[in-house]
Amino acid sequence: MKNPEPKKDCRTRTLASDLFQEMVSREPEQIDLAVTALLIALDEYPGLNVRACLQKIDGLAVKIAPQLPFCAADRPMDAIETINRQLFRVEGFHGNQRNYYDPRNSFLNDVIQRKTGIPITLSVLYMEVGKRLGLRLEGVGMPGHFIVKCVHEGLEIFIDPFNCGQILLEEDCRKKLAQMHGQDFQFERSCLNAVNNRQILARMLGNLKGIYWNQQNYGKVLAIIEKILFIDPDAAGELRDRGFAHYQLNHLSLAMKDWFRYLELRPAAPDASEVKKSLKLAGHSLALRN
Repeated sequence: MKNPEPKKDCRTRTLASDLFQEMVSREPEQIDLAVTALLIALDEYPGLNVRACLQKIDGLAVKIAPQLPFCAADRPMDAIETINRQLFRVEGFHGNQRNYYDPRNSFLNDVIQRKTGIPITLSVLYMEVGKRLGLRLEGVGMPGHFIVKCVHEGLEIFIDPFNCGQILLEEDCRKKLAQMHGQDFQFERSCLNAVNNRQILARMLGNLKGIYWNQQNYGKVLAIIEKILFIDPDAAGELRDRGFAHYQLNHLSLAMKDWFRYLELRPAAPDASEVKKSLKLAGHSLALRN
């Protein structure tokens, strides 16, 4: 399955964004994670065949199913080992260590095609394959790293799809976070809480937003922030950042509107004075146009 060439520019309102908005307006458990993740990619790849991507996920599960002559939910550890063998040893899925910040790592269609991605997209693929096999898996948004967990008879089994399905227990997760953030990192049990589908999608979008911001591609930043605001309309930080993206694109009135709203929501924010200075500067620039 070959992906179409990506667009160079991304409009803030498209059919894909409207479909995304409808999907994330549902209760989290009613959101189809794979479909909605692919709707994120649809703006980047307007010719993307979403159904074909879903069939690829189905196909992975079909390959694994005959290797599970038992109920996956009853024997989750055996099922996880079988999934790991097929996805990582046979199919060759792996974490993209070399080009971690390549935006393609954040698009589920690219992950399926290229067999590489970042922790959250590989975890989404893993969860979707597991779901098709009858295995109940949940996403875990640890600080700086996304993994999957399966709860069975009171025991939590953690899986790291970015590292070829490495099996982790709580202490392993604690050590991994200490390695990532330093020995002074204050681990809390909440670091291993499950996150819902809406939170997973917001985190995927946050990754893309950061990549596009670093690339100074503010048109794409706007499209991504719009989707984040569909998930959480009063996300004050996103309104502030959208204002700065608008400002970079010389959309001064829109920038000011977002900043006014941000200050209404967060009047005592630590960066309130900075935002007020930006508002004053934008207002002055706008006045010079008239």
